[in-house]
Amino acid sequence: MSVASSKGFAFTAPFTLTTLIYMVGCASAPSTVVSLNPATPPIPRSVADGVFTNNQAVRGQQSFERTCEACHRTREFRGSAFQQEWSGRPLGDLLQLLVSTMPPNDPGFLKLSEYRDIVSYLLKQNGYPSGATELPADISALMEVHFELRGEV
Repeated sequence: MSVASSKGFAFTAPFTLTTLIYMVGCASAPSTVVSLNPATPPIPRSVADGVFTNNQAVRGQQSFERTCEACHRTREFRGSAFQQEWSGRPLGDLLQLLVSTMPPNDPGFLKLSEYRDIVSYLLKQNGYPSGATELPADISALMEVHFELRGEV
């Protein structure tokens, strides 16, 4: 038995049924995507990798003294208690916390770059090394940088 198509091809009924079963099976099979150029996952970074510059830490100290010292002392953000509180957490969480809660009477008052510089200052106060590249003022980028314990400073 043959079946004619509109293009003038003739198929036998078993061939058409087999082809249909194969096509349905392929369409319902889980797809596997193979990329010739896979996206490289971000390399985990730590605050111990020199993620800020000394100039940032200096600017951060100035901003801290101008804005934060009315209520806070640097020692509150230095040492093992501070490091243990943040250990394993992304640096972006700290930046987001500062932006959304400080100063208490006007959260978000500072420029994002000023908050970032204050974070750099706090890292410096905890003995983390500076590097050649400034800490970005991008919270999502800082979600890839994690705290690790440094020890008493």
